[in-house]
Order: sequence, then structure tokens, then C-alpha cells
Amino acid sequence: MRKITIALFFSCTLILFASAFAFAQAVYVVDEFEITMRTGPSSDRKILAMLRTGTRLEVIEEKEGWYLVRGPADKEGWVLKRYVSTETPKKTVIKQLQKKLDLLSDNSTTATEKINMFEKENREMRSILDSTQVELAKVKREYSSLVTDSKNVLALKKEHTENVDNLKTVTSELQQIREENMGLRADSRIKWFLSGGGVVFISWLFGYFMGKSKKRSRTHSLYT
Repeated sequence: MRKITIALFFSCTLILFASAFAFAQAVYVVDEFEITMRTGPSSDRKILAMLRTGTRLEVIEEKEGWYLVRGPADKEGWVLKRYVSTETPKKTVIKQLQKKLDLLSDNSTTATEKINMFEKENREMRSILDSTQVELAKVKREYSSLVTDSKNVLALKKEHTENVDNLKTVTSELQQIREENMGLRADSRIKWFLSGGGVVFISWLFGYFMGKSKKRSRTHSLYT
């Protein structure tokens, strides 16, 4: 008895689960149809709305080949089960695929435009790079020339410094020679002065003694 009770329990649970699954699923109006939504599960009930192919409906209850469904704007009514399907209608699938295709096409166009833009930018960057490389080569040549010139300038500067030092040495030696020459000239003038003075003094002494000698001769001649 207990086993029968457990089996019935599981059977009821499975049925309830299957019913809940069936009522939670989405169904669609089948291809190329326009069906009626009625107030009850019978063809003589009042029509609430006409549902076109692809209209999405939510199943609430099933009864004798009819579905109680909730449609657009949360409107509820009954539709014949055979006119709806859990599969998405082909027309709706085609529309969805076409929409995706259009989106992919737009994305492809955008991607192509971006690729063209990137290629243009790449060409511009390549041109700039080529110009930069030309300028870099020019700068390298100018730098090499400046390095050579700077070496020449350093050599000339060194030579100039040596020439200045040599000029200072020669100028110093020349000044020393001039000073020695001036000293020699002074000594020569002194010697000439002394020599001239000696001659004058000797001449004066000679004249003095000659005068005295003449006076003595005259005096002696007078007395004789």
C-alpha cells in the first residue's frame, strides 16, 4: 500500500511538473494565419481579437484543444491549440534572420569604412615616416659634419692657443732684448760721454800747461 501511495505521489508530481512546463512555454501563431482570440474555449464565443502570424502568446491553461493565452497588451483569451506552435514561425525566423543580416551588413559596412580609414591613416603615417626618415638622415649628415667641424675648431683653437703662447714668449723675449739694448745704449752713451769729457779735460790740461809754459818763456825772456 505504501508503495502504491509513493508511486501515485510521484505520478502526480510528474503530471503537475509537465503541466507547469506546458503552461510556462511560449507558443506562436503558425505561418500565414490570422486566428481568433475568443472569450471561451468554443467557436461560438465572442471574438476578442484577431492574432496575426508570429504573435507571441503565453499559455495560461489548456482545455479540450484550446489554450487560454495572454497576448499583446496583457489581453487574455482562448485560441485553438492546433493553430499555434511552440516553434517560431518561418516568416518570423526569416524576419529575425534578415534583421540580423542587415545588422551584420551594417557592421560589415562600418568595418569596411573603418578599414579604409585605417588604410588611409596607414598611408599617411607611412608618408610621414618616410619624410621623418629623410629628415633623420639629413640631421645625421649635419651632425656628422658638425662633429668634423668641431674637431677642426678644437684643432684650430689648440693651434691658436699655442700661437698665443708662442707670441707671448716671443714678446717677452723681445722686451728683454729691447731692455738689454737700451741698457747697452745707455752704457755706450756713458762711455762716449766719459770719453768726450776726458778728451776735453786733457785738452784743457794741455792748454793750461801750455799757457803757463808760454808765460814762463815770456817772463824769462824779459829778465834776460
